[in-house]
Amino acid sequence: MAVKEHPLKQIILAAVVIGAIASPAFAQSLEEKKTKKLASEFLKKAAWTTDYDKAREEAKKSNKPIFGYFTRSYSP
Repeated sequence: MAVKEHPLKQIILAAVVIGAIASPAFAQSLEEKKTKKLASEFLKKAAWTTDYDKAREEAKKSNKPIFGYFTRSYSP
């Protein structure tokens, strides 16, 4: 038999999580982690772009596919 969560408990939990994510210190911490990740040695071995539209335009011009690297290692 599954235990039913109380709706108020879920709302409070969501508010706490949103509050933590919205805090300036949390956002700064994520930016620092992102900057550190982008400075990784393996990312320096090619010309990467973080702009999807720019990447699509370049791929169309050069008739080459887009290689995407997706990570959340700097995100909660």
